[in-house]
Amino acid sequence: MNELEFSYTEAHQRLLTEYLSMREGAFNLAQVSGYLFAQICSPDAVEVEQWIAIITADDNTLAEDVMFAFMAFHHDISERVYTEQYRLEWDKKSSYTCRQHWSQGFLVGAEPYYEKLLNAQTLPDELKQALQMATEQLSFFSLAESQVREYCQKTGAVPMEFIAQQAELASEFANGYAQLIEAAALSCGLYDAESDF
Repeated sequence: MNELEFSYTEAHQRLLTEYLSMREGAFNLAQVSGYLFAQICSPDAVEVEQWIAIITADDNTLAEDVMFAFMAFHHDISERVYTEQYRLEWDKKSSYTCRQHWSQGFLVGAEPYYEKLLNAQTLPDELKQALQMATEQLSFFSLAESQVREYCQKTGAVPMEFIAQQAELASEFANGYAQLIEAAALSCGLYDAESDF
């Protein structure tokens, strides 16, 4: 009996990159990655059809192989998040634009639950501060590079060093973000059991 293989491969990546580059209004692959990361960390279940519609700009004629590639990508990120092996996909050589796209996708995916958790009156201050800090750090690169360089000029920071520090901090926060969201969701009382996740 053949089992479905959900391993995300280079062929999947090529297929998704090609598809997304040809689909007007769709996210690019870095944005999809940030968005899926945020969705996987969400305390709210999101149906596949919902997130596919968002990242593909409502493509109702999505080919089966592309859908399967998206599912494999989602599975890959999910496995890494929940085994606490998630690492941001950029390194010191990655362009600012790549980081910016990931952060933009992350913001789209995190906004619905972030606001709900942050505004919960029963969320303890220490969790509220941790949630704000982690989310702000993961969304840092959504800023225009010119804004970051302007900030560095005003503060005397060396842009390349400052950007590298921010990337390292974002990577550290990414690894524990799902656990932070779960703790905040349970603590504020919006979710009453771990089975809600």
